[in-house]
Formats: sequence, structure tokens, C-alpha cells
Amino acid sequence: MAYVNDMKAEEYIDSKCPNCGSTLVFVAGSRQTQCLSCDSTFDIESLGTGKLDHLETNYAETVSKLVNQNQKVALQRVIHCEDCGGLINLNPHTISTECPFCGSKRVVEENKEEEIINIAGIIPFVITEKEVKENYKKWIKRKMFAPSKLKKGKMSPKYSGVYIPFYTFDSETFSKYTAWRGDYYYTYRTVKTKNGTRTERVRHTRWTFRSGNININFDDLLIVGTNNPLNNYIRKIDDFNFTTMEVYQEQFMLGYYAEKPSISLENGFSNAKEEMKRQIRNACVRDIGGDTYRDLKFTTQYSNVTFKQIMAPIYNGYLSYNNKKFNFVCNGQTGKFSGKYPISPIKIVLFVLSILIVVILLIILIYNFYNS
Repeated sequence: MAYVNDMKAEEYIDSKCPNCGSTLVFVAGSRQTQCLSCDSTFDIESLGTGKLDHLETNYAETVSKLVNQNQKVALQRVIHCEDCGGLINLNPHTISTECPFCGSKRVVEENKEEEIINIAGIIPFVITEKEVKENYKKWIKRKMFAPSKLKKGKMSPKYSGVYIPFYTFDSETFSKYTAWRGDYYYTYRTVKTKNGTRTERVRHTRWTFRSGNININFDDLLIVGTNNPLNNYIRKIDDFNFTTMEVYQEQFMLGYYAEKPSISLENGFSNAKEEMKRQIRNACVRDIGGDTYRDLKFTTQYSNVTFKQIMAPIYNGYLSYNNKKFNFVCNGQTGKFSGKYPISPIKIVLFVLSILIVVILLIILIYNFYNS
């Protein structure tokens, strides 16, 4: 790939089998590449695993360097999907006429520029395509309104393994907040009714001013590095285990697509700050205490901000049903699913009718009970 650590844009690793010259691919769930022709396997020497904290880079210094030196590199081959907008990096050995995100054949090759940011780590594929198919069957069987022929496995989705770029951010934060804390208290009043009087409990709120400080240190806050059309689904399954992350080597990418980063480092940190603010706000609410609150305001200082770019495995899948495409994603490390699936109108109608029947029967039973 054009953004590989310590490699020029025109340099790539050798993906040819030393024994027969055919193509090598990475074997999911292993640390090996395998030849597609002679089945020879070759070990990938690990350069280190874990959270890779030692590869964190200072955020402010990197942004200044990118701005001042205008560090950009032109990618040699990128496919752009004209339907969903996906951007996929292609190495010289990859040929594609179909978008791995939506299945569209309206893809064109382009030259793109991106910031030169070294990839620190990669989470290799663990789940094989065979396992994805089995997990999909289990996932779809749990969907009450999915069509029966889909649950019975009579329709097969298409899958593509794609490495998605992510940023991880570390930051120390110090926040000051002000708010009004509300504590409930109750009084009682007597209310006149047609049959006499009754006592009601009335809730009131006692407001007191609150202020305080919140310190939160964020570690490896994960932010997707692209405008992937499936980001809403990806965010629901991005619970990757960083302890098995490898120091980046391109051998782990052989045989897979890799999406091009389309969110700049600065925009990535802006997205990270939005997530940090959400967590800081929740911490402020807990610190305020009471039963409710209002007019919460806080300011935050960010310090010692570091980041790293990593690649993480996702299976993109889609199913064509009644001339519509239903996309889903699967975490290539954990097997977790998220996405859309077809819904059977007949099952929904039957479900609603069954509820109506139950309600009508209950009404009849209650009526007969009080009038017997």
C-alpha cells in the first residue's frame, strides 16, 4: 500500500510464492501466508504484539509537520464506487470490477492523495470466510421477521474481507463544570372527588448550584478513519481486542482489500473529542448527583495527546432480495454482526393479527368475568 511504514509509494512486498511463483494470501487465524496453487505455507515473523503504546505519536507535532511540509503522496491505484462512494486501495496484484461494500460494478480507478501517516499496527483476520457464513446463519435465525427461505439457508449473501483504517487516540483531559442539581421532595394535599376526598403526593424539586472538576485519561479511543458507507454498522461491532494486535506488516493484508483513509488526522481527533465530551458529560452528571440536573456547562483542556493509525479486519456482506440490497458487516476478529436484513411482510401481518386476537380474547374474558 502507498502508506506503508518506511516504504515508497512504488515499493511493495513480494507476494509471489518462492516455490512456484503463484500468488500468496494471508491465512485468517494464523501467522502464515499460503500459496493459492501449491498450498505451500510461509511463517510471518512477528515484530511485536499488544497495544503497541510504544508506537504512539505526538498529535500536535504530527499535525504541524503535515501542515508545514504538506506531506502528501499520490496513490497509484484506488477504486472509487460511484454508487456508495467507497474508496479502496489496490495493490498491484489486485484486480477488481466490483465494490466490496455494496456489490456495485460501477467502480472506476483514480489517483488520490492522502496524508503520509505510518501505520503502527494491524489486527489480522481471525474469522475465516467459512466461519462468517456459519455466523451469518446463526445471526439471521435470531431475526423473528426474516424471510423463512433466508433462515433456511436457501439464499447466500456475498462477502468481502476488508481492512478498515482506524485512529486510536490517547489524551489526558481536565474539565470544569457548572450546573444546577435537582433533588426531589414531596408534599401531600387533599383533593375533593365525587366520592369524597383523597390524598395526593406532589413532587417538587429543590435546586442547588453545583460546580466541580473532572479528570479523565482516555486510552486507545478508537475512531474510524474513513467515511465508509457502512460506518453506522461498523461502530456497533468495533470492539476489537488490542492485546493481539501486531506491529504492521503488509503480509497480513495479502489477499484482502484495504480501504483508503478518507478522514484526515485533524478530523479524526475532532471526532474523538466528540466521543470524549460524551463521556465527560456523563462523568459530570454522576458527580453532580441528585435526582435530576439542568444547565450543565463544561469546558475541557486536552493534554499529552497521542495517536496511532491501525488497520482492523471487517467482512462486508450484502444480500440481494426482491431487487434490493441489504448490507451487513462482521468483525473479522470476533465474528460479531450488525446490519440490515429483509423483513417478511407476511410474518409482520401474522404477528400483528396474533396480538389483536390475544387482546380481543382478553377483552372478552374480562367482560364475561364482570358480567357473569
